[in-house]
Amino acid sequence: MRRLLKRTLIVVMILVVSGGAVYYLFPGVIFESATHALRWWAGLERHEVQVEDHRWVYQAGGEGETILFLHGFGGDKDRWGTFLTCFSGSYRLVVPDLPGFGENSRVPSASYDIESQVKRLNLFVETIGLAKFHLVGISMGGYISAFYAGEYPKKVKSLALMDAAGVRSRIPSYFRQRYKKDGKIVLLYKTPQEFDEFMSVLFYRPPWVPGRLKAYLAQKGARYHDFRKKVLEDMARCGLDLLEDRLHRIRARTLVIWGANDRIIHVSSVEKFEKGLENSRTVIIEKCGHVPYFEKPGETKRAYRDFLSNLP
Repeated sequence: MRRLLKRTLIVVMILVVSGGAVYYLFPGVIFESATHALRWWAGLERHEVQVEDHRWVYQAGGEGETILFLHGFGGDKDRWGTFLTCFSGSYRLVVPDLPGFGENSRVPSASYDIESQVKRLNLFVETIGLAKFHLVGISMGGYISAFYAGEYPKKVKSLALMDAAGVRSRIPSYFRQRYKKDGKIVLLYKTPQEFDEFMSVLFYRPPWVPGRLKAYLAQKGARYHDFRKKVLEDMARCGLDLLEDRLHRIRARTLVIWGANDRIIHVSSVEKFEKGLENSRTVIIEKCGHVPYFEKPGETKRAYRDFLSNLP
């Protein structure tokens, strides 16, 4: 009955978002309501903890071994969609906003390079009492996850990397080519038109986004544009391919998942992960862009579930 109620609530939210009158007047309210509904469906609750100069906001729930999820650049703890619901019944999930994103602190004087973020993550992990856990990261979150697994190998029981940054691909991605051509960073947007371009690069088949919701998301992008640019600059200054000399330090069994049509981080990056990791397996998902868990949720859930079930 509880599962039926959850699914019914999600259906109602989707119907409202897709064209209801309340959505037309208050897109932000409905968007955030749908976000809370998904959080509830996964059995997660919101928590806060202060770790030095950053306030970490995270969601947690479920029972069993812990899986720690790290979102990508521009994302937050609530952008995992329905992916988390597949695992909250068998595992304890911890899903934080990374420093500089979501409800976590944004400190202009701080540096958000990968090594600094990894140190902050470890302080967060120690503060909430995680001794050993499975680690999942996508894109920038994958970069942080892989660096963390090499830096603190005894804490990571297994590692899953989805379209992870951190190495230089043999074939330059559209994202890199576009930046080299005219300096355009397609991950940053301020207008609905720029948001459309961002979506076209993020997905193989971009989902339809209603105009009012698109305007709302573009406004959020404009609000955080300058700080997100600072994060990218901090990362670039300290290194965008630091994993190339560090993959050998990772001891955990690793699952590498990649969208075959990723335009942000080219799928040829997989070659360096396969060469550098001692104990890994790779799943390439066809007709899929940079966010496999969203664009191909069934295949991505199945790949990660099978990976977990075959761990020693």
